[in-house]
Amino acid sequence: MDETTKRSFTRADWFKLFLVTAFLPHMWSLLMIFRDVPWVSRRTDIWDGIGFAGYGLLYTLLESVLLFGFIALLSLLTPRQWSKSLRITILSVIAFALASWSILEQLILIVLHDQLRAYATENLWLISPVWLPQAMMAALIALTTAIAFLLLRNISSFRLAMDNFLDRVAMLSGLYLVLDVAGFVVIVVRNVTGA
Repeated sequence: MDETTKRSFTRADWFKLFLVTAFLPHMWSLLMIFRDVPWVSRRTDIWDGIGFAGYGLLYTLLESVLLFGFIALLSLLTPRQWSKSLRITILSVIAFALASWSILEQLILIVLHDQLRAYATENLWLISPVWLPQAMMAALIALTTAIAFLLLRNISSFRLAMDNFLDRVAMLSGLYLVLDVAGFVVIVVRNVTGA
């Protein structure tokens, strides 16, 4: 096997990267589903709550595919001199950073919505340049990724621990994909039966 074959990703590597990429969006989506399904069920019936969960999971699968596509494009920018394991770990860290900061932003908006609205009304400089919040988020993602990259490159025990963690995350994400299939079946059944 030549050197470029050893350094290029196999289908198993791509699938592991997809599973790792899908982990946080699915975890967050399931938390939001468990938060919202009870009131949907009380408002109508349990079947509507299950349908709500099915649509949420299907949307999360789409979101995970889009995030994976972005990470796959970023993989073209990683140097081939790095080992395959390091490149997968770095790309996984980038996916985790993107998803984590996005989740944190949503959590802050859920918990502090009224306070943030009042604060933004008083401090218009926060909302006047639309790019400012996006630039702040991009800076946080870049900083998080840079710190993780330095730790992964310089501390082998951290890299080994991260690899083990990513292996476990990939296994758990397999369960999320099973839930996605169940959500898709629920959507098909609801649309076929007209429920």
